[in-house]
Amino acid sequence: MDFLQKFNRAWFGGYFEGSPTDPMGSSTYGIYGYNSVLYTIYLVCIRPYITPDTVVLEIGPGRGAWSKTFLERNCRKVYAVDAAEAGHTHFWDYVGKDPRAEYIVAHDFRLSEVPDDSIDFFFSFGVFCHLKPEMCEEYIYSLQRKMRRGGRGFLMIADFDKYEQCRANAERLSIGRFLAEQRRRVWLPAKLGYQFAWRYFRPKMDLEAVSKTKDRNLSSSADAGWYHWGVDRACKAITSAGLVIVEQDVEVVQRDPVMHFKKP
Repeated sequence: MDFLQKFNRAWFGGYFEGSPTDPMGSSTYGIYGYNSVLYTIYLVCIRPYITPDTVVLEIGPGRGAWSKTFLERNCRKVYAVDAAEAGHTHFWDYVGKDPRAEYIVAHDFRLSEVPDDSIDFFFSFGVFCHLKPEMCEEYIYSLQRKMRRGGRGFLMIADFDKYEQCRANAERLSIGRFLAEQRRRVWLPAKLGYQFAWRYFRPKMDLEAVSKTKDRNLSSSADAGWYHWGVDRACKAITSAGLVIVEQDVEVVQRDPVMHFKKP
């Protein structure tokens, strides 16, 4: 009882480490309390679902960062579907030769080289945002034939409403908020440097604005842009294809929705 009674004197007002829903709130973990967005996606969307029995379909693997992750999680097989040749993406250079990985060059949106009723887990990140909505929908209609019953999918899409909301709340969602709240003097140079850069160079540091009225946004090259699909239209396409929405957005990225669905 003496030991327990000590807690009556400790942490007056109740122990409070921080708000779990504050995206940039500080905690007692300090510099160890912040994850990469990509690592957070891995923790939430991949690690709980990949087992040695899992057959994965990934659309748009690029160099193969996610594909390699699935293989390291010891999945049974990965179908990696990309519009570019493996020699262009350097997929095998990064992933390494692995008999469980099959690289498929897509010439349409039919996924015809992926066996029907074979996929336990679908994943695509940073890809559908570069496709026009009607192309996304063609992929979804093809995907439902490839997935097994109970199979899950995680899909990142472009939603300009969420994107612009992120920009509008930059002071609350960016690392500047984190630096501003630090009390230790060790952070002072970083805090002052960030504040100066943000004030005078924000156009170069912040996200570029997007607009639904433009034909193409965020065109970093002549061959790629961003296209608004939006959560509502994406949900309609997913459910129309006979798939079930688990979460419209798993909220692992401040800027973009990552949708979670399954095949009943």
